[in-house]
Amino acid sequence: MARAGLGGGARGAWRHAATLLTLSILGLIGALAQAEEHAPVFLDVSELAGIDATHRGVWDVYGEKEGYLAVGTAWGDYDGDGFLDLYVTGNLDGNVLYRNNGDGTFSRSPYSDMVSLPGLKSGGATWVDFDNDGWRDLYVVADGRNVLFRNLEGRGFEDVTDLAGVGDAGKGKSAAWGDFDDDGFLDLYVVNWSCIPECEPEDEAASGDRLYRNLGDGTFADVSHLLDDVARRGAGFAATFVDVDGDGSLDLFVVNDKVRTPIGNVLWRNDGPGCGGWCWTDVSKASGADTVMHSMGIAVGDYDNDGYVDFYVSNMMNSMVLLHNQRDGTFRGAAPEAGVAINPPGEAVGWGTAFFDFDNDGFLDLYLAATGMPFLSGSFYGGVAPDLEDFRHPYPDSLFRNEGDGTFSDASVWALDGSLRPTMGFAYADYDNDGFVDFVVGVWDEGYALYRNQGTAGAHHNWLTLRLVGGGRVNRDAVGAKAYVTTSDGRTQYRQVINGSSLGAGNDLALHFGLGEAVVDEVLIVWPDGVERRLGSVPHDQILEVRYP
Repeated sequence: MARAGLGGGARGAWRHAATLLTLSILGLIGALAQAEEHAPVFLDVSELAGIDATHRGVWDVYGEKEGYLAVGTAWGDYDGDGFLDLYVTGNLDGNVLYRNNGDGTFSRSPYSDMVSLPGLKSGGATWVDFDNDGWRDLYVVADGRNVLFRNLEGRGFEDVTDLAGVGDAGKGKSAAWGDFDDDGFLDLYVVNWSCIPECEPEDEAASGDRLYRNLGDGTFADVSHLLDDVARRGAGFAATFVDVDGDGSLDLFVVNDKVRTPIGNVLWRNDGPGCGGWCWTDVSKASGADTVMHSMGIAVGDYDNDGYVDFYVSNMMNSMVLLHNQRDGTFRGAAPEAGVAINPPGEAVGWGTAFFDFDNDGFLDLYLAATGMPFLSGSFYGGVAPDLEDFRHPYPDSLFRNEGDGTFSDASVWALDGSLRPTMGFAYADYDNDGFVDFVVGVWDEGYALYRNQGTAGAHHNWLTLRLVGGGRVNRDAVGAKAYVTTSDGRTQYRQVINGSSLGAGNDLALHFGLGEAVVDEVLIVWPDGVERRLGSVPHDQILEVRYP
């Protein structure tokens, strides 16, 4: 009598599942072994460093019908002493400016009260030299009037919002800066979320994003009309100016929450002068970047070292999205095969995120700040309305190590300290100038935590950091400049200077390159105006400032 059994397809599927399970178990065992052998790579030094700012938020959609989901973390050297200072926003609490003391500690700046904005619901923040005077200015978005502070040569700040004309009063989440018209001055994009829960029904006009053109005289013009009106009315969380297609012009990518206005993420291609002021083409659908999801944060970087930027977009409860640049104007979803999807479906709510090389091996790793939404994972996408009060539970953040073959491994268990907090904000910087990239996280309704990168045990990897300084026809921050570092192992790494991504964040503008055990053969810098500069075999393990010729 024939024995009943699995068909060939079923047997294959079963073996595949068993193999995946075995690999997962082996990977976990290996990670736990590493965790036992080594202290975490990232150490919480908040108390030692003097970081004690608080965050106080409200999200009450059923009671008082008010809420503002916002956090701000921004790195920038406001006093020009060569050490990165830190600005964080308190939402309902006052904002704090910390001065880097240069010895691993911070103190509240004597000018902190000037930029604390008491009484204003503050969100994201960025440092930017909008007037090209050599001093980093500060822009803060809010639920209400945004604020631009001009840096008074490191000796204080002046509110120039009204003069500049950038005080948009939407529910601001993030800001991004980029010289889209190549005139040498940085333009501004402000990302606004929906006006809910205060408004009912939703007023889409109130949630529209804003595009401001820098006129070069301290003022800006609102040129939002250059963009499709419908496409800029999503419930936005983050945006970034970056050259997606390699044509030398800064394109614009905006990620939108699908709540109430499910238009999906939007990618505008910069097509240059014309069209009544400037030509922007919505290529979201054609490029495959138009995913409709609960988008929160953006990571931007060339994770596979092919010379083109890729995007990682955080999501709520369903899979995070990794958009791999196909180098032909399109993107392909690659999160599951790369090992960075996290869900589906699951409990994680992704927020701030970024690519950076934490172990200096020459490949960009990936961080995701997260909160949790425990008991709705089975019903959220099954038609049951979510309890919007319940997505701010503690949840582990994720750190993914780039394996150099297009995949990532979960390094969280051995590189992080295992803290469970409702983390929303994330911004990176090498604040102590030791060649290892550190970061700060913003914890909803609690405060901020500073993590120092202690380096990976048992390995010394070389590194090079480039600080680019524009001049003449190039904006002072050198936003849009590109750097290619070729090393003795035959690899070439690529970075762009970007101001604005993650979520409400200002990462350090310096370009950091991990080199592994290799040394530098050549550095090629391509300035935003197309001028190239080649440097030879520069020494590694240094912060190298390069100025526009």
